[in-house]
Amino acid sequence: MTIEQFLQNFYCKVDIQNQGNINLTITTEAIRRVDNVVVDRVKTNYDIQDMAQKIGDSQTAISLMPFDWEKVIDHTKRAHIDYFAQRAPIEDFYSLDRQTNSDISKFYQ
Repeated sequence: MTIEQFLQNFYCKVDIQNQGNINLTITTEAIRRVDNVVVDRVKTNYDIQDMAQKIGDSQTAISLMPFDWEKVIDHTKRAHIDYFAQRAPIEDFYSLDRQTNSDISKFYQ
């Protein structure tokens, strides 16, 4: 399947839930356009305190890759799309490559 075929037949919906300042849950669903049926779902949970510590540690002068919550969420959404791309499968599509796929918003509705 090509990326164009995937986008013609499916779209993704993301749900981000902060569960009591303990966990951040990011769920992405792949939904078939014809009948709006969820055909697949992937969920990632982050321990907020642990991730906040890692983000803080990444902000030091010796850190090679500083990141923040926005980057964590973006990377998670890309990983979820990558999961769907492997399941479909979508040919020659690499969602984790930000240089060739800088905008992933076309997947979400």
